[in-house]
Amino acid sequence: MSILEGLTFYWVSWFFWIIATFFMNKNGRSRLMLSLFLLLLIIVSPYTVVLFNFELSIAGLLLCCPLYSFAARLDWKKRMYLLICSFIIMLAYVCFHLFALFDPVWLIFPRNWMLAVILMLLSFVLNGKKIHRMYIVVLGAIQGEFLYALILSKYSFPYVIGSLTFLDVLSLSTILIVLWSGMESLASFYERHFNQLEREKQKLS
Repeated sequence: MSILEGLTFYWVSWFFWIIATFFMNKNGRSRLMLSLFLLLLIIVSPYTVVLFNFELSIAGLLLCCPLYSFAARLDWKKRMYLLICSFIIMLAYVCFHLFALFDPVWLIFPRNWMLAVILMLLSFVLNGKKIHRMYIVVLGAIQGEFLYALILSKYSFPYVIGSLTFLDVLSLSTILIVLWSGMESLASFYERHFNQLEREKQKLS
């Protein structure tokens, strides 16, 4: 295992944990739940379990709980749409790994960054809501891990589902989605402000 494996995940997780612990509304229940979840995710990230002859990261299993809980609270139309979007993400995730495995010559940039950018772009194409973008990326990537591990098992290749490398990709994708969404919100704010100034100028004239 590389010494840098998981480094991005730990930095991003601690960053969001600090925001949740010190900057979110202290009276809100979501703040406590998010802080505890991120802390637990960091603690269990190095550990794995064997289930049905597959080695699974405990962190990967832990991520599945809030994802399916979130889906269960949606009405069936939104649920089906998000599942279809996550299915598309899953196929893209598996195809990327298969191409990287059998034809790695086209990987001209770091693999994690290329995959994170692809997942981010797909999330923006598939969904307009910020929270749903992260949801379909995480759920699609986890499902892609299971499918990719199933394909590799046919060739007896060992693979850890939800490894630290996987968590690095998710962390990069999350940060890219947050930054891009922030730029969208900022552009929307300036656009509204500019339009308001234009209307005021027209009234004065």
